[in-house]
Amino acid sequence: MPAARPSLPALARKAAEDPFVLEELLQALRPENKKLAVRERAFKALMALAQIRPELLLRHWNGLKNLLVQGGAFSKYPAIHLIAALVPADRQRRFDRSFAAFFNLLDDDAVSVAAHTARQAGTIAVARPDLEPRITRRLLGLDRTHFDPERRDLVKSYALEAFDAYFETSGSQAAMLAFADGMLRSPSPRAVKSAKAFLRRHQRG
Repeated sequence: MPAARPSLPALARKAAEDPFVLEELLQALRPENKKLAVRERAFKALMALAQIRPELLLRHWNGLKNLLVQGGAFSKYPAIHLIAALVPADRQRRFDRSFAAFFNLLDDDAVSVAAHTARQAGTIAVARPDLEPRITRRLLGLDRTHFDPERRDLVKSYALEAFDAYFETSGSQAAMLAFADGMLRSPSPRAVKSAKAFLRRHQRG
């Protein structure tokens, strides 16, 4: 009878104890790995590791950054989430040198990549309030991306989720509200619904 596969938290602990296991998980994210189930399991384990031992993944920052510009959406997606999860522990401010590579994905070929980049922007803005004005400008500039109006507004709905994370501390509240108001006439039903909810939460009076 084959041995049971370790649960995700157990796999994360195993990676924390064994650098070879950690390397295997990181390699599973590479574009050349076509096994979706293996990649997904590795991603979930690495996300758990990012919460319990972020310093181990911070050593592999450059490899994660490279995934932002290599391969397709299946490699970029985990890198987006892992980098955002590591920013709160990034005392050396590695993200400063990765800012452009990360936020250029707002105009990625894949709308799913752009959407998740927009959503994770909120996590980064909360962890790095000094970068919040730059992050907000990138999100407010989503109208300049190449997507057709419906897909663009879908990405903008994810940006509203990011704005939710730091609206109360931002100096760009009026611009965020105007951004949401402009989505009320969107061809994307999701965008309209998200905009209405955002305005209900944050409009005063």
